[in-house]
Amino acid sequence: MAGEYGSGKSCLLQWLNSEVFPEKHIRSFYFDNPGVQFYDLANRLLRTIGRKDFAKFIWELAGSHSTGYQPSLFHGGYERYLNAWSRRRGSTQVIAPLQDGIIEAGVTTDEQIAHCLARIVTDVIKQPYFEYRDFVPRQKGSVVPEGEEAAYFRAILKTIEAGMNARGTAFVIDEFEEIGLQKRLTKRAAYDYLTTLKRLVNLTHDEGVDFWLVLSMTPDAYDMTNSLDPALVERMSGNKLDVLPLSWPEARDLLLSRLKAARESDSGFSESSLFPFPDAVAFRSSTFSNPRKLVKVCFRAVAQADASTSLPFDELYLRKVEDELYPLEDRGQDEA
Repeated sequence: MAGEYGSGKSCLLQWLNSEVFPEKHIRSFYFDNPGVQFYDLANRLLRTIGRKDFAKFIWELAGSHSTGYQPSLFHGGYERYLNAWSRRRGSTQVIAPLQDGIIEAGVTTDEQIAHCLARIVTDVIKQPYFEYRDFVPRQKGSVVPEGEEAAYFRAILKTIEAGMNARGTAFVIDEFEEIGLQKRLTKRAAYDYLTTLKRLVNLTHDEGVDFWLVLSMTPDAYDMTNSLDPALVERMSGNKLDVLPLSWPEARDLLLSRLKAARESDSGFSESSLFPFPDAVAFRSSTFSNPRKLVKVCFRAVAQADASTSLPFDELYLRKVEDELYPLEDRGQDEA
């Protein structure tokens, strides 16, 4: 999804995250400018869920598929398990059943990844919260195996789906804005960004998980991505949505919806009335075409009005409010 600042990308993403995906029984996670590296996303994702809850998901999955071990290990309840085995942390008697159960549950076939997931459970008493360093490969104590980031992420998604009884998982990522600012994008950051994006896109095509990915960025950021990796953008271009500037009828509908929500039921105004704003276009095109600017200008106009302000607001008053919020030097050259 590509659109200028204030064009409504965030509102659309929040609608997808809070209404559309939940209706489809897809567990959705919203990320606001999460960073460009893989472990930025892993860190934000699992800290959102919480280490203890995620550990319980793993334990329940492993227990439902693990055989040949002491019944008390998995059948006495999760809290009892943590208390009973807290003094034997790191013991193969604890790790091995979890690791085998994780593999049997189909979360992963990689023993190293299964071991890392098992450690999340066994270490939860000593470390009840995730920390950023937990997700940095090569860092001491990291729960991410080096070189296995993509497969590890796949295992996380499978665990979440099973633990939350979801049909799939969605990542709604808002604003990779820094990508559009070339001076702020080092070669290393560009590499990390593209690597993370490739891994996420690859997961959407992975038959092992039902994974949805929705990204938003500015047109500059999209063009920057295209210049860095045209082939990657080509893979996504068929699903690209351009968030275009509002026409006046669309801006009017937005304004009417905000007024309707603010008015009391017995206000006496019809649903088509823009009062205290004039029915005719009284805003600059750069204002009414941008949802964020339109709402801010209208809110400021109402907030600043006093007994001497003519009603409905005239063009002179609204232009004054526009100039206060968006001075001439901040507007486009065409209006200057």
